[in-house]
Amino acid sequence: MTAPHRACAALLLLACAATLARAQAPYVDSKAAKERFAEITAADMDLLRSKKILFASRSFGLNLHNGLTSLAQKDKRYAFLVSYERFDVFKAGGDLNVIPADIFKKVNFVHFLATYWPHTQRVDEMDALLRKAPHEFGKQADAVIIYYHTALPAAFDHYAQKMDALQADFPKVKFIYVTAGFMADSRAKENEASHEFSEKVRARYQGKAPLYDLAKILSDDFRVGHAYCPEYSKDPAGVHPNLEAGQEMMAKGFLLILRDAFRQTGGAVAGPARPAGSGPAVQSEPLNESSIDARAVRAILDANGLKAKTVASVSVVKNGRIVELYLQEGGIAELPDQIGSLTALKVLHLYGDRNLPHPLLKKISPFIARCSELEDLLLNQNDLTTLPAEIARLTKLKSLSLADNRLTDLPPAVRTWAQRFDPKGLEQQRK
Repeated sequence: MTAPHRACAALLLLACAATLARAQAPYVDSKAAKERFAEITAADMDLLRSKKILFASRSFGLNLHNGLTSLAQKDKRYAFLVSYERFDVFKAGGDLNVIPADIFKKVNFVHFLATYWPHTQRVDEMDALLRKAPHEFGKQADAVIIYYHTALPAAFDHYAQKMDALQADFPKVKFIYVTAGFMADSRAKENEASHEFSEKVRARYQGKAPLYDLAKILSDDFRVGHAYCPEYSKDPAGVHPNLEAGQEMMAKGFLLILRDAFRQTGGAVAGPARPAGSGPAVQSEPLNESSIDARAVRAILDANGLKAKTVASVSVVKNGRIVELYLQEGGIAELPDQIGSLTALKVLHLYGDRNLPHPLLKKISPFIARCSELEDLLLNQNDLTTLPAEIARLTKLKSLSLADNRLTDLPPAVRTWAQRFDPKGLEQQRK
């Protein structure tokens, strides 16, 4: 064989090796979920039900749960939640002990609702559950998945460092890497940040480790751009893919990536983890617990019996002020007068979820009018019957969501305000 022929043969072997490596690293996007889901056999499902799954999420995990339930109702072969239990770590203020250390002796699928902020916290909570006593789930779990409905690109380094280190230390566990989800096209800013995060995930892991491309599943492989397909949601806040079509797509992709991961031989990840002491990539400003803002949020939580939940886990701080507050799906029944202290607040998420066993919002203090910088106010899926007249002073809003409440008794000025910022949501009220 001549030298040129030997060179060509070597290149061919390298190309074949690369192709084989890629084939050994499962990847699921919308196309795969649509075209290959039917490949899953009854034997595959029996195998998956025998595996111990540890899953961290916020509310998109509930959408996934609904999708898995829907698939099982249509075809019993796909029943996957027969040995499942969920725990609310966020409500418990980050206390991982709400998850029994012996839970995998009782159920196979353990799902925990992680701390919301900072977004890196759910990775740290997963790390602790896998490594530390009394849980040490790294010795028991067969697969680990962390879900993000939205993510900041700066969070990627922390995510990659932790996940890669865990994979190295627990080589028998299947770590499923996941891109960040999308919301409606009305939430373009968050979606673009999620897309940047997801592009980093794809660049590092696609073809090298099991990758569940949630972003592509929700956008139908970017058919609708960087947003979830409109036919996947009726959420007035534009956050959740809460229609059957979207939830089932999430579930099909989830089962497919698990099936493919357990068929996979080998488990190499993309490269070395960052040094253990390098710290998180997201720089979150420290919160002065004695500040007016911190004391106000503490009072709001305490007034609703949420004494275990920390202020830092729901607040984003900038220049010493709380500018974003995430109280959604967490059991806030009343927003008291202390809300008026948060005069730098730009984002307030207070939507509910009727599928969770938490109280829903019923009352808002007139002092919310002092939050004059608010741009994003989500109040949908609660039990509000009226709103204070003062709320109509919030005129900098770019996003308002009021649907799925009981708003039948509104002051005239508030009705005009609601018709200006969320006319569709105003019409979508429960009786």
